[in-house]
Amino acid sequence: MHEKSITCSSCGMEYGFGSKIFRCERCGASLEVTYDYAKLRRDVSLGTLHSRPFSHARYLEFYPVKSILSIGEGGTPLIRARNVERLYKLKFEVWFKLEMQNPTGSFKDRGSSVEVARALEQKARSAVCASTGNMGASLSAYSGISNLPCYIFTPEDAADTKLKQILAHGARVYQIKGDYTAAAKLVERAWKENGHYLLGDYLFRREGTKSVGFEIAEQLPYVDYVFCPVGNGTLISATWKAFREFRETRIMKASPRMVGIQATKCSPVTRAFKTKSSIKPMSGRTIAVAMECGEPLDGTRALNAISESGGFSNDVTDKEILKARETLARREGIFAEPAGAAAFAGILKSRNIVEKGSKVACMVTGHGLKTPRTDVQGSVKKLPANPDLKKLLG
Repeated sequence: MHEKSITCSSCGMEYGFGSKIFRCERCGASLEVTYDYAKLRRDVSLGTLHSRPFSHARYLEFYPVKSILSIGEGGTPLIRARNVERLYKLKFEVWFKLEMQNPTGSFKDRGSSVEVARALEQKARSAVCASTGNMGASLSAYSGISNLPCYIFTPEDAADTKLKQILAHGARVYQIKGDYTAAAKLVERAWKENGHYLLGDYLFRREGTKSVGFEIAEQLPYVDYVFCPVGNGTLISATWKAFREFRETRIMKASPRMVGIQATKCSPVTRAFKTKSSIKPMSGRTIAVAMECGEPLDGTRALNAISESGGFSNDVTDKEILKARETLARREGIFAEPAGAAAFAGILKSRNIVEKGSKVACMVTGHGLKTPRTDVQGSVKKLPANPDLKKLLG
């Protein structure tokens, strides 16, 4: 293992790696695992990685656990979107990272693999998590295979399809009257007051999530931009950390601009970026419920990733998200949930900003089967037993 300590990048407080801690005790900011990069340089090379299967487990030395839990996460395809490029006459390449092909249908499985493994190493007896649905489904699956009792708190607008998925894997679900931020505050109380292990968008999940960045770096070595949907900000900050760590260990030199995309109705990170201010909490409902985080836990880290990489942040309307989702399905054969199509909506809205000739990676974070049927355009026509097919089909 190569980890050194746990640090707060906000106030600089440092904690021993064995500490069971999720937020900085001094300032309340999110925390980060730091590594011995000199040792990593000696122990891992691109050749080492290439000798292993292309999967999440490929990057084990970059995780703060002795071993991961796995149900086949990672190793997702990165495909060229030639139909979309032609349709919109784009002057740059678009590559979709198909994260819906993870076992539970979203990118969350990468983080759960490491986070639940760390919980077990720290002798957790039960765990709690706040989730809009995808993380809850993922944690329920990984907790299930490790016999760790898991309690998921969801906001009142969580999709019924996602609640059923959580229940199918065996977790207990509590749907609160309120939004994600209210659910997050409730589970932090359960950790502080009752000792339940806290799962969610905290430091160990970020460490597992970053494997998506490692994979993009290998699949598209000269990537110029990475478009990410932003809810809590963990995905974009973890992806940027992956690129930084590959450079630090001299494995690869890719340094793309990170672009954060939020739903207009709930866009605290984008507002802060555009006004050059700190993040201010906001509440708002959006069709992309998985991004509905009005007080993002890793919001400041998301802003830092965007700033350090020379990227930008933009917001997209629900209408733009649904249009992008329809285009993905009908032109590229990719069925995404609304939040999963948000980054692509951001590309379309920002296409005059992206430099000509660039290579753009776009995160498609969750499967469309996770959302209610009412979110899909079109209707099913019922037929009699012996329909007139000539009249019907022409």
